[in-house]
Formats: sequence, C-alpha cells, structure tokens
Amino acid sequence: MATSEETRVLTQVSDRLSTRFPDVPAQRVTEVVATKYHDFDGARIRDFVEILVERDAADLLSRGSA
Repeated sequence: MATSEETRVLTQVSDRLSTRFPDVPAQRVTEVVATKYHDFDGARIRDFVEILVERDAADLLSRGSA
C-alpha cells in the first residue's frame, strides 16, 4: 500500500508523463503508473520505486502498448 508520500510522488510522476505524452489520455497515464507501481509491491527497499515506475511507465507509453 502506498504511503502518503508515495501517493504524492506517483501523482507527480503521472503529471510529468502526461506532459511528456500529451496524446495519451491523462487517465490512461495514471492507470499505467498505478500498474507499474504495483509491480513493486513486494519490494523491501522503496528508495528507487519512483524512478523505476517512471522509467517503466514511460517505456510502455512510448511503445504505444499502454
């Protein structure tokens, strides 16, 4: 489950990706970010989750697979 800090950061990631991919609906960007975030649910170390989620979501969005 996301902490309030992680939730804030994920919103920022979604905002950055929405700006980077203006042709993708904002709701879809948010869904992709949430899905990629949940890929790290079992991660014990949370320090790099933001970076990894943004990278993975951007990769998926850039391939048009989103």
